[in-house]
Amino acid sequence: MVESELPKEVEHLDVLTKTGHRTGVSKPRGDVHRDGDYHRAVHVWIFAESTQELLLQRRADCKDSWPGLWDISSAGHLSAGDSSLTTARRELAEELGVFLPKDAFELIFIFLQECVINEGNYINNEFNDVYLVTTLAPIPLEAFTLQESEVSAVKYISIEAYRSLLADADPEYVPYDVNAQYGQLFNIIETRYNGNLEARSLDLQKKLSRYAHVSLSAELMGLTDADQEALALLVKAATIIDETYHLQVSGLTYPGS
Repeated sequence: MVESELPKEVEHLDVLTKTGHRTGVSKPRGDVHRDGDYHRAVHVWIFAESTQELLLQRRADCKDSWPGLWDISSAGHLSAGDSSLTTARRELAEELGVFLPKDAFELIFIFLQECVINEGNYINNEFNDVYLVTTLAPIPLEAFTLQESEVSAVKYISIEAYRSLLADADPEYVPYDVNAQYGQLFNIIETRYNGNLEARSLDLQKKLSRYAHVSLSAELMGLTDADQEALALLVKAATIIDETYHLQVSGLTYPGS
């Protein structure tokens, strides 16, 4: 059997309570949306500060939700057992070909989306961890490598123009209520980046100059196969602990919790 003939692995999602806590149950993605189970996903927004623009992607026509519409820079479900930040980095890499370090992603708020589409056949009860990736200048569009099964095109749009399109419920864009929870995206960006760009850049460079670049590595040659398997589990556990700590210090909570 050639690779193209291999059955595609079914993605499982962790089922959550209505307050965003894990139930200990995981189900196939299709069943989760059929049954209206609460689950978790990530939204990743790329924002170019110098032009005050957001990057949007056009969803592929084959998508089972909002096909062909303009949407978030990158987004995706958390597979069962995965962490939020790991998923955010993976989705951006897979969908747009952009590989960024963990500290490029800032979790700015958590958004609960509850809607029913596709004539009632797709129920979306989804907690979304919304991340912001800020660049000084726009990443050139030709630098993106699009995942054809997910994304058909990308473009930049001014934050004001995008908010107006959502407020007017433009049919070419995935709907978000900018007067409700999702309005936080625009409020946060405008509050933070409404000042002098040059002054902020100089201040940032001054702060960065205080630090020295240090490369850390680990010697694994002396570890047995069992040791390396145990180490992989420890790294996975540490990632979950790191994410929990990040949520604690940020003060973010799931809606209703």
